[in-house]
This record gives sequence, C-alpha cells and structure tokens, in this order.
Amino acid sequence: MKFASLTVILVAFTLAACGKPTAPDSPDPSAYGKVITPDHHVPKEHQNTDEKT
Repeated sequence: MKFASLTVILVAFTLAACGKPTAPDSPDPSAYGKVITPDHHVPKEHQNTDEKT
C-alpha cells in the first residue's frame, strides 16, 4: 500500500512539473526603457540612485 501511494504522489508531481510554464510568451513592449525603482525597504542612504543599469 505504501508503494501505491508513493506512485500516486510521484505521478501527480510529474504531471504538475510537465505543465505549461508560467512565464509570459513574450516580454511586455510597453516596459522597454523603464528603470526599475529601488526597493522601498532599503534605507535612502544605502540606495545608489545615480547608478545606470
């Protein structure tokens, strides 16, 4: 009985892993050229705002 439940769990994980990826098919063109805003949890004195990425 233990092997049957283990097999069912493994099959369920395999089917879940083989599903469609959650990433979008293509990037959002309206986001091109936008700068990522700094994390608001980082104190101002530790944020480097003049750095270009």
